[in-house]
Amino acid sequence: MLSRVADSLYWMSRNFERAEQNARILDVHLTQMVETSSDELLSDDQWKLIFEICSTEQELNHLKLQPNIQEEDYILHLAFGETNTSSVFNCVCIARENARVSRDHIPNELFEVWNDIYLFAKDAEREPFSIQNIRTFLRKIKRTSLTAQGIIESAMSRGVAYRMIKIGKWLERAEKTARVLNVVCEHTPNTELAYKGEDYYAWLSALRMLNGYEAYLKVNRPKMDPKTILTFLITDESFPRSIHYNMNHVRAAIDILESAKVADYSAELYFPLEKLRNDFNEMSIQELNADDMLAFLNRFQNQCNEIGQIFSKTYYLIEPTSMKQRQTQVQVADFSQQIAIDKSKSSSMKYRIEHINIFDYDTWVDQSMNSIRLKPRTDECQRLLSYRTDITPVSLTKEHVDIWGNSVETFFIADHHKHLEVKSTSVVSIQKSPWVHRIDYSPEMHAIFHSDLFKSHYLAYLSNTGYTYLTPEQINIVNAEIGDIANPVQYSINVMGYLFNRFKYDGFSTNVSTKAQESFDLKKGVCQDISHVMLGILRAHHIPARYISGYLYVGENSALVGDAASHAWVEVMVPGIGWVGLDPTNNVEALENHIRVGVGRDYGDVSPVQGIYRGGSHKLDVKVSVSLIDQ
Repeated sequence: MLSRVADSLYWMSRNFERAEQNARILDVHLTQMVETSSDELLSDDQWKLIFEICSTEQELNHLKLQPNIQEEDYILHLAFGETNTSSVFNCVCIARENARVSRDHIPNELFEVWNDIYLFAKDAEREPFSIQNIRTFLRKIKRTSLTAQGIIESAMSRGVAYRMIKIGKWLERAEKTARVLNVVCEHTPNTELAYKGEDYYAWLSALRMLNGYEAYLKVNRPKMDPKTILTFLITDESFPRSIHYNMNHVRAAIDILESAKVADYSAELYFPLEKLRNDFNEMSIQELNADDMLAFLNRFQNQCNEIGQIFSKTYYLIEPTSMKQRQTQVQVADFSQQIAIDKSKSSSMKYRIEHINIFDYDTWVDQSMNSIRLKPRTDECQRLLSYRTDITPVSLTKEHVDIWGNSVETFFIADHHKHLEVKSTSVVSIQKSPWVHRIDYSPEMHAIFHSDLFKSHYLAYLSNTGYTYLTPEQINIVNAEIGDIANPVQYSINVMGYLFNRFKYDGFSTNVSTKAQESFDLKKGVCQDISHVMLGILRAHHIPARYISGYLYVGENSALVGDAASHAWVEVMVPGIGWVGLDPTNNVEALENHIRVGVGRDYGDVSPVQGIYRGGSHKLDVKVSVSLIDQ
């Protein structure tokens, strides 16, 4: 599984869980507002407790500075706050976006459930404020989360996708349980963790917030004894929201992913997991006082955060991108890092592509054998919804997959003809988010990039061909401009910018047989030529790169060039991440506007139409239409 897919599944799961937990916590607080009118219970300290669990104390203090602030504003901030990344609505948006990006790896019902709740949440956000409307929204979130978990358990095979989803859920639950207990311990005045009547509501709330009240009563007396509750929520290995239960399952899932073997890259992850296990085995809550308990919970939260960060680093996962806000930096309550929220750079597109090749021959052709590569690919970011080929004169096609993974259709025409028309019609859905500028070139990536195994595996994309070869003098010209390679990811981006700034797009200066050496000196050509030059530069620096043919949707964006016919760009292999597309003709990452058809070393491997015939010369007319169906 590519890291970008694992990344989407992992953060989808964490935000599923966070939305449900925060909805439950806020709902518990609203219930207490109904159950009691105690000034103490509804004091600022109680709002501080809720914000420390579901948001940050800094955001609460910021809200207090607003004029005429009311409890309604606190509730709306936790439920729908745009600047609160952990608000229930923002968690739903992030979860739904990651579900959309990874639809090929999850059951359709799971996406439909979260798409429905996303639409419901958008409507709920516009509803006039009332406690009843807020509670209806929160309960809907909780039920949806439970439904989603049922779909995951009943409809997913126990593969890597399933493990990524479950690990995300367990890590989120463990962190939230520790957070709730830590905050409640800090806010109860009892320093010895002994039972006191005035703490009844605080510990009752802790159980309700973690959905453990009923389970607790089934095995314990109906007495809100702090140490008994802490023992239940921390060490009970049978309760699915206890810390010990969740971390045991995280460890077991990682063992399955790694086949119970500790590799060089996973050793850093196993060390804190083993340390945490030893801490659980050695501790006895009944012997701890309040200070010791707070120290343990603080230490555990740090350990759990560390495990989450190391897990992300080990499997090249990154922080999620929300769909709610545009270019806004916000503080994430559960993470030490800042994340960028960018709506404009993550989208889904559906296209209809019509590609017609018309051959007119000077004389009668009595035999013709052809192969075509016009069928768009299906992968983790692109889905082929329909495809049809129409050939005149009528001929049946036979399909196979070539060595590069391209779909190739072959057909033979024995009838005499002076006109051949090959028409393909496709409908493609693309779901892709920006990636290349978010990649942190880590020491692990560096080790993989320079390994012999990596080089031998991608040897075909490291060797230059007749189309892509550049002389050492030409390579030196490039190096003099952009410097030597240190970070291959950044170097590839720099090469793309270099070619964009120095090459002129000119459809009349070259032809289909033009080589990279010639177009480099001309400093002009079409997308095929610019891509061949970029491949020559990257391969000369031992960066695996491949040629991509397909289509480019420009629409109203006149800044993009290349949709008059089939388009070409480059994909670079980033260790641990996968193939990342770069379009040097337009100086952009290949995203939802780029529709992938063929993959190869150069144009010769992906030519849309190839064939032999017996007859005179011919004229070729190519017509390509790319239209947006919906978004």
